[in-house]
Amino acid sequence: MCLDLRVPEGGPDTAAVALILNGRRFLLIKRVERPGDPWSGQVGLPGGHWKPGENLLGTVRREVAEEVGIKLADSYWRGVMEPDSPMNAPNLKVYPFVFQLDEVGEIRPNDEVAGYRWTARDELREVEWRGRPAFEVGGWIVWGLTYRFIRRAMACGLI
Repeated sequence: MCLDLRVPEGGPDTAAVALILNGRRFLLIKRVERPGDPWSGQVGLPGGHWKPGENLLGTVRREVAEEVGIKLADSYWRGVMEPDSPMNAPNLKVYPFVFQLDEVGEIRPNDEVAGYRWTARDELREVEWRGRPAFEVGGWIVWGLTYRFIRRAMACGLI
């Protein structure tokens, strides 16, 4: 099954990211380089860690609004894919939520986001990076957990 419509509750070792679709494109962000941040400078999907008092749909909506200024409450939520864990945090379960936006207003990156780009599947070029499979798109390297989520979305026909 590609998408589940049940919303995970969340907990201390969970996070949520958003695969935001707009037509044939999806949103990638590049994180700001910061000391002590294990994902510093990496390319990924907007999102972040769960906070008490919210389910993971609430987490992803909050994080996306904070990071890029998109309000997902009014968008079409298509479901959530199976969670996975980053190699550097194997106890963290990250849930990729899929949203389809017909219209996207202005993107307003916060101080955690160095840049963003709307990307189509045909712009992704398969490469090897640090001995692992990755995508290259416009000089950005997409690898690890984000690569796996995008691969899964491709296999499901979402992108």
